[in-house]
Amino acid sequence: MMIEWKPKKDIWFPMGLKERIIQTAIALFADSGLKFTMQDIAGEMHIAKKTIYHEFESKEDLLLAMLEKGFSEIQKEKQKITGSDLPLPEKLKRVMIALPEEYSVLDFRQLEGLKEKYPLAAEELKKHLENNWEPVIRIIREGQEAGVFRNISIPVLRVMVTASIESFLSGGILKEEKIPYETALDEMMMIIMKGIEA
Repeated sequence: MMIEWKPKKDIWFPMGLKERIIQTAIALFADSGLKFTMQDIAGEMHIAKKTIYHEFESKEDLLLAMLEKGFSEIQKEKQKITGSDLPLPEKLKRVMIALPEEYSVLDFRQLEGLKEKYPLAAEELKKHLENNWEPVIRIIREGQEAGVFRNISIPVLRVMVTASIESFLSGGILKEEKIPYETALDEMMMIIMKGIEA
């Protein structure tokens, strides 16, 4: 197995062809959003485009794999946060907007147009946002028992956060107001934490 360079990072590690294609696509997304093409990936990797299509049937299939990888990394990040000894309010804030370091360079506002062009990927994104709330629920309940958090409706919080993130990812208002995605998440959490903390 060859040792490959992961785009945007100074880390060397072994990975297979499928993983290298996903990493290259993530790097291209960081530069040009959803405008990257399979030909761009082929050119960047110095391979034939048909080699990519051997691994992924379409660009949407590749986007689905990118989402799967991204959310898998997010779940790992959440596990690290929940296992830490951070104060409960800080732990909750971080776990709700968990983003691995390698994804911090991505401008997620560039997902604008995902629903229209790649509906399956948009649906998968929505599914991931709405699921895997167990770490958040555990921290909130722990905080409520400790008297750190108020007694709030978790389903209402879940809808609020999911809808807000979906709106941020559509890009419109954040681009118009020139608000970076991470700044929007931080502002959202500041507002939410004011309502949660006892």
